[in-house]
Amino acid sequence: MKNGFPWLGQKTSGKSEYASKEEFARVFESELAGLQKLALLLTANSEAAKRCLIGAFRECITRSSVARGWVLSWARRMVISNAITVVIGPEGQSFDNTNDDADNALVSFSADDLLGPNAGTESICDLPEFERFVFVICVLEHYSIHDCALLLGKSPREVNDVRNRVSIQVGQIDELGKSSERSSDELERSVRGGGTK
Repeated sequence: MKNGFPWLGQKTSGKSEYASKEEFARVFESELAGLQKLALLLTANSEAAKRCLIGAFRECITRSSVARGWVLSWARRMVISNAITVVIGPEGQSFDNTNDDADNALVSFSADDLLGPNAGTESICDLPEFERFVFVICVLEHYSIHDCALLLGKSPREVNDVRNRVSIQVGQIDELGKSSERSSDELERSVRGGGTK
């Protein structure tokens, strides 16, 4: 039977098309630094980021039916989804910092080690929760305004307005940081140059 959809008559091989638990485990292991940084930028809190990563990992290996080519993208999306849950919580409840030794053993890292004294990351982490989430999801992760609005439970218009405002704000802070670095370098050169005369 000939038709315009050659895949229509084909049998699928079932689970082999989907990523296995082991593939998710490998992605979390090989991409851990990037996933940690994403969690930290979203939560601005190392304990919240740790909970977010643990939740994302558990969700990926227990409930996800994801095509093999989408494993990393899905892992990053689960980090975002868990960060929203951990920071904002159900029905707008704020994050409650609890320590579970079993969970802490799975993921350990320092926010200072990953983010460092970078003006860009500091300016992002200093943003209020909603603005920070919009910036990271839309600008850094390249999600559409509509997808971000859906994830955050807000209107696309509200997300778009915040995205535009925060992008300008973070850009100005980054420019101030670069200007400050240039001024320090110029001062250092003039001090060295003045001392040799």
